[in-house]
Amino acid sequence: MQIYTKNIITISILYFLCSVINTNFTYADINMIVQKTIMKTPQPLEANRIYYQYDFKSFRHKEDSSPAEGKLFLSPATLETDPDDDIALQEISQIILNENKQYREVTKIRRNIIEILYPTEPFETLEDGIHFYILNKDNQLQKKENFEAVFKEPGYIRVEKLDGKVISIQKRPIYMIIHFNYEYWPNQNLKYDKLEYYNNEHQIIYYDETFYDENEKIITGNKKNLLTRRNIRYTYINKDGISRVDEYFDSQGNKTNHVIYFDNTNSQHKIENQILDHEGKLVAISNTVPDDIFDPLKEELAESYPYNNLLMDIEKTDVVLTEKFFLHTVDKNTTQWDNEAINRAKYLRITPNQPYYAKVTYPLFWPNRYKNFPHQKPLTLIEAEHQQPNAKYSDLIKFEVGNNYQYKTLIKEKWQQTPITLPLEQFKPLENDIYFFVMDNNGKLIPLENVEQAVEQPNYIRVEKEMGKIISIVKKTRIYKVLNEFEYQDNSLKNSKFNLLESTLLPNLIIETKWENYLPKYQVIKDNQGITVRTITVINPTDFHAIFEEFNSNGIKTNRIEINKNNDPDIINQYLDEKGQLIKTTDDYPEKDSVYDKIYKEPFYPIFIDQLEYQLFKLYQRELEND
Repeated sequence: MQIYTKNIITISILYFLCSVINTNFTYADINMIVQKTIMKTPQPLEANRIYYQYDFKSFRHKEDSSPAEGKLFLSPATLETDPDDDIALQEISQIILNENKQYREVTKIRRNIIEILYPTEPFETLEDGIHFYILNKDNQLQKKENFEAVFKEPGYIRVEKLDGKVISIQKRPIYMIIHFNYEYWPNQNLKYDKLEYYNNEHQIIYYDETFYDENEKIITGNKKNLLTRRNIRYTYINKDGISRVDEYFDSQGNKTNHVIYFDNTNSQHKIENQILDHEGKLVAISNTVPDDIFDPLKEELAESYPYNNLLMDIEKTDVVLTEKFFLHTVDKNTTQWDNEAINRAKYLRITPNQPYYAKVTYPLFWPNRYKNFPHQKPLTLIEAEHQQPNAKYSDLIKFEVGNNYQYKTLIKEKWQQTPITLPLEQFKPLENDIYFFVMDNNGKLIPLENVEQAVEQPNYIRVEKEMGKIISIVKKTRIYKVLNEFEYQDNSLKNSKFNLLESTLLPNLIIETKWENYLPKYQVIKDNQGITVRTITVINPTDFHAIFEEFNSNGIKTNRIEINKNNDPDIINQYLDEKGQLIKTTDDYPEKDSVYDKIYKEPFYPIFIDQLEYQLFKLYQRELEND
């Protein structure tokens, strides 16, 4: 009765405060707060009742077997927008307690939080707040009353509105379901626990069960992968210097490994892995643990239809999930991810063989993008030209995609921006707008027709007028301009060409690269006359094994350098005469200071696409510091 009275008082105060402080506060908002207030009000915990918890962690000791005060809630809605929730992950556990208020059964549901590209029109009439939808098999939206109605769905859509605008549309698909069971001894110590991983059909795909004595010491246990039918039986010995013994079995029930864990009292090694043949005979002994029979990260649940067709908004989604998506670049079969990337480009209204301008900061290849697909909404030139108004340097990036919707050409320019002062009288006749000029040798401003004409100049002056006042005068000078061209086979990058078109520091050069599984396999550098000056051939990237060949200004090979970190010495440098005959061999790299050495941070390995442009800019900054 006391709890009920407190709730009534709290509700009354909330209604009064909300109506006084904010007249725009809706009754829906008040009811949401009231609901959460009731849910968070301390109440006596009951056995066999369903509760919800945010941060449940598995345990093996009695002192952790009961929930802390204030951790359990009567509804999952309280935790749907928990302020401590990870940006990329929602994790809510459904809890059932036993008569001693200890955890008896726990179902943990983990969801990815993915911002999506989705039309806002269906949500225009919604009030401010958070709204929940599911999709039927015909891909049609079905609105749900609250979060509880979607909590157990394989996926749902979450829409948030603020000040009449849709600020977020997310899909939240389940990617992992973990179930825990606990049993206890009469003294309330842990007797048994079982961890189970479920698939989308709530079928067990893996379990790990452990048995304890009355003092909570582990006796034995079993692990089984129901997908591969492999299993492990483990027994704790804790005597004669042996801590534990694990027995591994294959899908046919044949014992494959007998692994002994020592407590370091009588053994030189901590582990003895006895490897057995199919008849159970010892064939080898190792001191390393066998591969585990189940990897939860590799068994994450696939998104169910039709949520798997909703396009990730890469710019808004947390980096944890976008990086995972970008790693699909090197998958053996990328059809699913290619189709998603193509549909994303189409949604962003990017059309093959048409010029566009890119946002900055530009996503680098390939830590920050999937293959060579664009994932940002393109800009017009006037939008792209002045994206970094307060920076000392600005980027201008122009691109075209081919018929496969991957970059066909990519032109990147770096400009220096310098605020300048000019007599303002000359700008009085101008209306509010942006204007572009060049300055002749006499200091006279010559107007340019438009921004297209301005960016063709090596330098220009940008003047911006707003509300009758000049708010900005900036001189822009181009530092360099590079052109990247790409060729593909079956949606995989095969060849690229980097062409340094303009630079204040370096002569024009060309770098051609052959790719294999999106890793550079061969790279050749040519000077502004098209003469080969350097080649790099990667033999094995894992062993850092490559062959580096250098040529003189006439295209004659002077050095053949092989590097292999597994060799001693790891560098073999062969000096050659004009006929290609060996003169001498050393184990060091020749000290040179050519223009090509300046942009190659590591001379023995090809440079990735965007690293070339990055090294150019670093070189420019170093030269400024040395002046």
